[in-house]
Amino acid sequence: MKQLVLAFLVLSLSACGFTPLYATGGGSGDIAITKIEGRAGQALRKALSQELAPGLPGLDGPATLDITLREQIGRLALRPDESATRTDIVVSANYVLAYEGDGISGRSTAETSFLVPDAPFADIAAQIDATDRAMNILARRIADDLRIKMANAQ
Repeated sequence: MKQLVLAFLVLSLSACGFTPLYATGGGSGDIAITKIEGRAGQALRKALSQELAPGLPGLDGPATLDITLREQIGRLALRPDESATRTDIVVSANYVLAYEGDGISGRSTAETSFLVPDAPFADIAAQIDATDRAMNILARRIADDLRIKMANAQ
């Protein structure tokens, strides 16, 4: 009985003209993401590939996403010996999605921070982890911005 009700709901939802924002368009194979320099760029490119895997609404053909990434590291909360106890990582990206003779551009930013550990070389691992987190946030913001702009362009 539950299966019959579920099937009825699914069929009635598809008949109402509802099109999900995250499920329309081509797959990630249709969106080519150009190379982004540096380790942070590689992390952003990987995160964007995962975020854009469902595609974009209204994008039926191939597209190219070009990203210019900028990363800043700021040391905060200094100790009396002038060593940092907290570090902020601020990343910003300018992007251009080119498709079918048209294009969408924009800018997104993300910020993460981490506590600087006392152990030698632990700062490097903490910075890499914080950079990866920032790239995941930035990729999510870029993908969401592109989805909204593409849905409004239809």
